[in-house]
Amino acid sequence: MAKLTKLEGSTLIEVLIAMVIIMVVFTLGIQIFNNVLYSSPSPKKIQAQQQLDAFAKDVKRLGYIEEPEVMVDSILYRFSIDSNDTPGLKHLEIKATQRDMQLGQIHVLYQSKQHEE
Repeated sequence: MAKLTKLEGSTLIEVLIAMVIIMVVFTLGIQIFNNVLYSSPSPKKIQAQQQLDAFAKDVKRLGYIEEPEVMVDSILYRFSIDSNDTPGLKHLEIKATQRDMQLGQIHVLYQSKQHEE
């Protein structure tokens, strides 16, 4: 007669426990990944802030705004001037929006000049 040998292996309970542990680890990993992904600034916000800085520099250099609204790469930039009591100085606020979501804003105090065409 042939001698039966006992095979070594895992029981069903051990396999199920290992699967539950793996699922918990993956769930925690996905949550951490989502937190990191959504907490970092989006590339559109970074692009909008860089464009706002460029517009502010241009307005300071020129001394006036050319248009009240400008669209660049599907981002709308709105320029609004506040009146103040100081002659020759103006306060400008530039807001960047995309699909009614504000991406950024900047405030600029500049010396006004006459627009020559």
